[in-house]
Amino acid sequence: MRKKPAIEIVLIFLLAALLLGMYLFYQGGNRSSGSDMDKPMEQTETEGIVIGVTLASEDFAYQKELGDMITELAAREEDCTLELCYADWDANVQIEQMRAFIEEKVDAVILSPVNAKSLLNVLKETNQAEIPVINVNMKVDMVSSEYITTYVGASTEEEAELAAQMAVDYFDGKSGKVGVIEGAPGSSPQIDRTQVFLERIASYPNIEVVGIVNGKWSRSMAGLAALDLLNKNPQLDMIYCHDSNMAIGAYDMLKSRGKEKDIKVIGIGNSESDMQAVKDGRLYGIVSQPADYEAYYALVCARKAISGSTLRPWYKNTVEIITRDNVDKYKSPMEGESLKY
Repeated sequence: MRKKPAIEIVLIFLLAALLLGMYLFYQGGNRSSGSDMDKPMEQTETEGIVIGVTLASEDFAYQKELGDMITELAAREEDCTLELCYADWDANVQIEQMRAFIEEKVDAVILSPVNAKSLLNVLKETNQAEIPVINVNMKVDMVSSEYITTYVGASTEEEAELAAQMAVDYFDGKSGKVGVIEGAPGSSPQIDRTQVFLERIASYPNIEVVGIVNGKWSRSMAGLAALDLLNKNPQLDMIYCHDSNMAIGAYDMLKSRGKEKDIKVIGIGNSESDMQAVKDGRLYGIVSQPADYEAYYALVCARKAISGSTLRPWYKNTVEIITRDNVDKYKSPMEGESLKY
């Protein structure tokens, strides 16, 4: 009978050892080998989100501004990691970037396509991987749009309408010759900003579109395009550019030829340098397209999509005509806004 307490102590010890072993086994089955559960960063990283961003080209001034703004906004979010890349106007490069995002299992993708029609298959793959895609700035085509979550951007048709209206108001019933400098072929703005402009101008027989040249969204290329228009049409009165970066390139060429006062230049854009060019009289006018709106809603929509929120099909950027008459009164619709989910 004296040995009974000793046996009880042994049994208690064995039971404690068994419980400890079961606890360690359970913990080992629910974490990877070598992990340190005491590190607070492990929990933070697990709860964070990763958003992949692929934009058409860093050489496209508007998209570079857009990428910078998205990066700046994401940097304010402690739980958000942004992976930004540019496709250099190469659809195959952009497809590989999208597939890399799928392989990495990012939480969402923000996409501005190189052209409207080339990404259908990879968008299907992204959809199958249940990764929401926020299409920003330049639209995918109608067939591909089935596989995006929402579109953030302006109406390129409306922008062209306003550009045409600016030309109509300038000529005010008088005869005029207009040249067009387009953006990169195949992108939705390039298609719409020419087609709708031509349709609108066709209603005014006093205005003649005398040439269309591609400037590929490049300031230097636009300068060469403007020179080509001028050489072929010495009586040119106006150049309409698909964006304001190209418009400034066209103006610089005209100035080098002493033609800057004879030929008016209009564009589309919203940067501080665009506004200053209107104030200075280098550009006759622009159609606004605030990049901060598209950056803001691209990121907000990505986060909402990740959380499972229902989104509208289109978050429409506001556009308006800006000339020297109203440039000082213009305010971006996003002025004073902070990120809200």
